[in-house]
Amino acid sequence: MLEAAGSMKQDVNASEGMIPIDVTSNVYMDQGEFERKSEEWMKNNQASVQSDMQWILFGCFLFAIGTGVLVYSEVRYVLMTREYDLCVQISKPIDESLSAQMSATQKVRTYLSIGAILGTVVSLWIILFPLCHLATGMLSSMGYAFQGCYELAFMVAFVVAAVWSLFVIGCCWICTRPWTAIFCLIVSFVGEASLETGQAPAVLMWILASLLSAYIFFTWARVILNEDPKPDPERSKLVSQAKV
Repeated sequence: MLEAAGSMKQDVNASEGMIPIDVTSNVYMDQGEFERKSEEWMKNNQASVQSDMQWILFGCFLFAIGTGVLVYSEVRYVLMTREYDLCVQISKPIDESLSAQMSATQKVRTYLSIGAILGTVVSLWIILFPLCHLATGMLSSMGYAFQGCYELAFMVAFVVAAVWSLFVIGCCWICTRPWTAIFCLIVSFVGEASLETGQAPAVLMWILASLLSAYIFFTWARVILNEDPKPDPERSKLVSQAKV
């Protein structure tokens, strides 16, 4: 028997003569029969399948671009932060040019990173909507009316983009702000686990817990952990000797 998801509803849509199902439903069908009907549907709808696959590949391409822009934006600001940290550690005065450059970099980072994250959301829509179209058409040929896929894909894209972006940001900052990076990675991993459950309440709990933990971390925990740079006399001495 083939399980597509959840428990199957037994009521039949009288107007269309099809069984309404959603992503929480099961489709019980012999494996061989399912494969035969799937292959038959794809053979009879080659143009539609090809078009959907092209959109999926295009979405993957945009997702890769969004990820690349996010990495570029974060690494660019990481390098500027490390330069600032070095000045603090060797007790070198922060000149106006460095402050202005860091401020400009931070502003660009805000636009680039937010734009990249929104780009990944759009790319996920481009990937998931064609998959919904394929699943809807295929199940329709088997007598099932697949409902709610597009709505779910619309919402899931935001969560997946958030989980992935937190993972990328955490990896970029792990050597410069380790505690902040670890926090981002933990939130990302927990978010992935909530998605794996396939339960909306689990995802909602993750969102609320993430917002609360972020407020606590950036308000108190980050101050307590004290990961910001501090003057290092030994390093300052080594730099002075190197200049001599």
